[in-house]
Amino acid sequence: MSYCVQCGVKLAGELKSCPLCQTPVYNPLQPPSPPSEGAYPEKVEEAAVRIDRGYARLLSLVAILIPMLVSLVLDLIDGGGNWSPYVIGALVMLWCFLAVPLLFSLRRPYFAVALDVLALCGYLALIAALNDGFSWYLGVVLPLLLLTGLIVLAMLLAWRRQQVRKLYRAAVLVTLFALWLIGIEMVLDLGILGGLSLRWSVYAAIPVVVVALMLAGVEQNKGLKEAIRKRLFI
Repeated sequence: MSYCVQCGVKLAGELKSCPLCQTPVYNPLQPPSPPSEGAYPEKVEEAAVRIDRGYARLLSLVAILIPMLVSLVLDLIDGGGNWSPYVIGALVMLWCFLAVPLLFSLRRPYFAVALDVLALCGYLALIAALNDGFSWYLGVVLPLLLLTGLIVLAMLLAWRRQQVRKLYRAAVLVTLFALWLIGIEMVLDLGILGGLSLRWSVYAAIPVVVVALMLAGVEQNKGLKEAIRKRLFI
């Protein structure tokens, strides 16, 4: 039996408030009733925000088509048609650089890297064609771009090999960087000087290869690797 703490009226056990003064009833002897199912959700569910990629792709195309058309019309009104190809080519290249990796579902980054290299090659080819300069493009620029693209693809392929230990993968990346340096000098020597004379790239590649060997050695020596991890708190 319980009584109202405010007016002293005898209360039935199932009452939640006093029928006379409406004071809430707190009965310490009565076990609290379990909350109804679903009254308090165990987890707060948040609606997943998903981007409509198809709509975003359409907007991205409109976003580059409008300035392309405007620049072309202005260039034609100006009477020349000389500078609009540079703007149009730059917009297409930027769309390949930014829109493709963000708005297309690419499980692997190889396609995006290859597309970026091709877009840059195409834009520089356009500049060479407009300026009658295919000699420097074919002899120097195109080989450098293809070399850089191949090295980047090889680096991605090496780093994504999860079954290989991290320091081994890092050693491969550093070695590929050394090969890139040597390749740059080879392209410049053959394209500009007409002969092969490796100098600065070898001097730059030697310490890089030494770093790669050190990384591989640390990965091989488990005791040294553990000591470095403890010292550096990693």
